[in-house]
Amino acid sequence: MSSHDTPTIYAELLTNIRQLSVAVTLPSPAGGQTKALIAPDGATLHIHHAGTETSFPLPGRVLAQAGAPTALPLPPRPPSASSSSAAAPASQTLSWRLPLADSPAARSSTSPADDPVPWTARDLLPGSVVACRRCAAVVVPGGKTREWKDLPSENWAEMMDFWHCHKPSTNHEDEHEHGANGEGKGHGKEDHEHLTRRGYGANSSIAAQPGVGMVDLTSFLFCEADCVGLKFSLPSSDAVPQASSSSEVLAGGGVGDSDSASDPTPPPRMLNIACFACASHLGFFNVAISSVVLLKWQVSCQTITSRPTAVAEAAALPSSTDCLAATLIATLSRSGSSKSVVVPAFQSTQNLVSSSSDGGEAVPPALHLWILNSNITYASSSFSSSSPSSPAASYQRNKRAAIKLLYKEISQDEADDMLESMTSDVQEVNLPLPAIVAAAEGLKRSSELLPPVERGFKGWHVGLMDKWELAS
Repeated sequence: MSSHDTPTIYAELLTNIRQLSVAVTLPSPAGGQTKALIAPDGATLHIHHAGTETSFPLPGRVLAQAGAPTALPLPPRPPSASSSSAAAPASQTLSWRLPLADSPAARSSTSPADDPVPWTARDLLPGSVVACRRCAAVVVPGGKTREWKDLPSENWAEMMDFWHCHKPSTNHEDEHEHGANGEGKGHGKEDHEHLTRRGYGANSSIAAQPGVGMVDLTSFLFCEADCVGLKFSLPSSDAVPQASSSSEVLAGGGVGDSDSASDPTPPPRMLNIACFACASHLGFFNVAISSVVLLKWQVSCQTITSRPTAVAEAAALPSSTDCLAATLIATLSRSGSSKSVVVPAFQSTQNLVSSSSDGGEAVPPALHLWILNSNITYASSSFSSSSPSSPAASYQRNKRAAIKLLYKEISQDEADDMLESMTSDVQEVNLPLPAIVAAAEGLKRSSELLPPVERGFKGWHVGLMDKWELAS
């Protein structure tokens, strides 16, 4: 049966008010034979319409009478405009707010900081091979990464500076007294040097270490010596030919050579990194800290709970949108701001070409996002079921955790104005342009899951961004 002949159903958990919102769009106006029933277990909605029955596993269990299905009220047929005319057509949209069944699981709530993050250090297998996801070429050989470490939060440097300026006194409380009497001279300097050695100095930075894979929300950080099969290049359009090391690119382009020209070229902040075998873009080389940054969604590696089959393994690989969702939640948790502007990490001709390779009109390079709810659970009849299974399995597969948000595609100039404004409350998020394009396309697809009346709000589009969920 065609999908156009079946109802479209969307359901969303409203945990704050202990209700489940359900919206049904029928293929034709509701008639006398149209019925909506809740199964006795409160986990399934049955829609009878135009001679067909559609069963839909709800993302949460609702109150229902035991022993028999619970009939849901249908909207009354609207009255006709005049007594002589035919009755007005019935609505094709049905909606309800259903009370949730009382259960410990339904009452549990989590903070944004508790949300799972794609591929943290504890998820990854020490000694794992890191490979290009497109062609499986090895970029970090097995055994090279003896240890995985999670990088600190994005505001780590600011926190350390604040702590250094306001650190509590410990065993040096008499330092000022000794200093006033001319004693203990230089003690403060020694203390500062000690803190710097421990990594707490104002000039401290995080750099890759041999044998250690450092893990961020969106990427891995490696020492260049631990990597193989990479091609390095400048991100500009007049880039020198690709090379097998960062030093070759920087030296070949005359970057930073003050003797070669009266106006020396400043060193770039980043270099592009591509797979030597298939030329797929894998990440960047951070010149300031001399470290290789590999994007999680461009590579594959072994996890503690690696999947036994290729299909399951593919499902366990994070996408760029999974990483963006984790970044938005971390930004909300850190700053308290629900608004973000996602802009390209840096301008790259390669990225710009890839975003408009189909010959269509240029894609706006930035996204303006406004989180409405960072932790929703929803289900849609548009999710395909590959094979019949038990009701319990259908219940688990049909529901998804997501962020519900408003979004706009904006130009780079608009994004710059927001970020540079002193009164702006938006946070900056940096991603490669292809990842921003993928996020925009995913949001557009998610809008189609919502009821038509809920897809827009005062010039904004409403969308859903699925969150990373741990494989069971």
